[in-house]
Amino acid sequence: MRAWGQGAVIGVLMSGLAACAPTGPLQCKIYTSGVMPIINRSGSPVVRAGINGHPVALIVDTGAMVSLIGTSHIDPLGLEVLGAFGSIQGVGGGELSQTVKINSLEMGPSKATNFAVIAAGKFGASINGLPIVGLFGNDFLSNYDTIIDIPDHVVRLVRTEDCPSPTPGWGEKIHTIHVTHDSSKYLRTMLEVKVNGHAADATLDTGSTNTLITMSTARRAGVTREMLQQDPVSLAWGVTHNPLKAYHHLFSTLEVGDIVFHNVRLTVVDDIPEGDALLGSDFMRHYRLWIGRESKLYAQHDTDIPPNDPDRQAAE
Repeated sequence: MRAWGQGAVIGVLMSGLAACAPTGPLQCKIYTSGVMPIINRSGSPVVRAGINGHPVALIVDTGAMVSLIGTSHIDPLGLEVLGAFGSIQGVGGGELSQTVKINSLEMGPSKATNFAVIAAGKFGASINGLPIVGLFGNDFLSNYDTIIDIPDHVVRLVRTEDCPSPTPGWGEKIHTIHVTHDSSKYLRTMLEVKVNGHAADATLDTGSTNTLITMSTARRAGVTREMLQQDPVSLAWGVTHNPLKAYHHLFSTLEVGDIVFHNVRLTVVDDIPEGDALLGSDFMRHYRLWIGRESKLYAQHDTDIPPNDPDRQAAE
């Protein structure tokens, strides 16, 4: 899900370095700033956290510019309203937003205190008894390397130093995918994908349950509107939860770097702001991702995760 605002973000979400782990003769160091369990089994990754002492669940959304708290949760979480922020836009529409202050955000071993975040959107669901109150966006995630490990049900926020490998501890069989993090695109993870062999500009968007492409991208891939009329149809929702019509079409191939998916069903919508496609969390079902802040995205299939990997052992 994409979300962005008009005006400057008031506060940048930062947390202290919680752990430093030397991992070899080169004194590779991994600084861990957050470890949050993924508590859902399908869809966009939802993690357990805490806000002002209240246990909550938050969506990890690499397609959103800013982190959000739903407006209906301002009072229950004891958030102080600092003032109006502007408007947010995303797939499904837009709405006005406010700036609110969070006194404490707990993320496993670390805590962030006294910072501002945007309150907007509708978040009303719950999971495992926890209310889903909002999402982590790129104003937070861009401060770290973000490891989203759906197979082992964990999200880690780390920084590395003096490591010979960009993905220390991951073993050798890793897919390297070229990406960009352009400040003009709010540091979102952008990459090229191919649909039926035709190139498309995509955003890595873990806030989208499904991979979405535009009508024009589908046409370039050889799919007509008449063909889509024969496909299953549903309603999709964006940041404001306003519905939009979505077609679910079976494409021959989807290429993400050197990873090729065959006979893959993609969701086709009329338009996506500033792009051809959103690479959703369905792409990650069998992969863990290491999202660096430079020009590379690393993916590892669940069958290639080393058996002595700590997260793999914990998941088992």
